[in-house]
Amino acid sequence: MTSPLFAIPLNMATGTWVVTIIAGLGFILMFGVASAGGDYQGLINTTLENDALARQKKKGQK
Repeated sequence: MTSPLFAIPLNMATGTWVVTIIAGLGFILMFGVASAGGDYQGLINTTLENDALARQKKKGQK
């Protein structure tokens, strides 16, 4: 059974494959570093708090 991923010939040279693989691995590595060091829960909480304050402020102006 063939994979639909390979249904379109990419016709890439060896150098292009090397660059694509290095870029892909670099993205995965940097995503892992950002995920490990990021405080996403804090970012979400801060965003929600700021949104609530902005809504209260807007409600008070009307």
